[in-house]
Amino acid sequence: MEELVVEPKKNPNMLAFKSAAAYSVYFFVLMFVMKWMGVDQNNPNTSTAEKIIYSLASYIPFIMAVVFVQTTYKKELGGYITFGKAFSAGFKVAAYAGLFIAVLTILYYKVVDTNAFNQIMDAAVAQAGDDEAKIKGVEMMRPYMVLFIGFGVAVSYTIYGLIVSLIGAAVVKKEQPLYEE
Repeated sequence: MEELVVEPKKNPNMLAFKSAAAYSVYFFVLMFVMKWMGVDQNNPNTSTAEKIIYSLASYIPFIMAVVFVQTTYKKELGGYITFGKAFSAGFKVAAYAGLFIAVLTILYYKVVDTNAFNQIMDAAVAQAGDDEAKIKGVEMMRPYMVLFIGFGVAVSYTIYGLIVSLIGAAVVKKEQPLYEE
């Protein structure tokens, strides 16, 4: 009687989870570093160079995290990966990262640095000018604004990750030839 050895199905979930968690911690630390350096994305007087540096410092590692998971999963699969599997692996990173970053952003503004949140709200009131309706609207949204910021971060990172995953999957994919199956 022959024994069948069943190989466990390879799954990128844990790798995507770890990569997204590592990027989220990086993003959280980046928030402190940028604040320490005096770079504020929410300040309308922030120079274009500072905005570019902040964007590069946050998005390049995110792209690297997505592509890392796609290429590592490809190696686990023996050097071949379909577009769908590569996209799925990358998108999982984006979804997890969006969720983790949203939670960390809410934590940052609610617990760690409430002054930063007050600055955002003060800027919104200043932008409303003398329009009483706009000022009243900003004040009505104050208790929920942190949640809206967190939700916005989650959605934007997920959509951005969708795009990065599509491009990464198109680059990383390598179909297994039929004669090797």
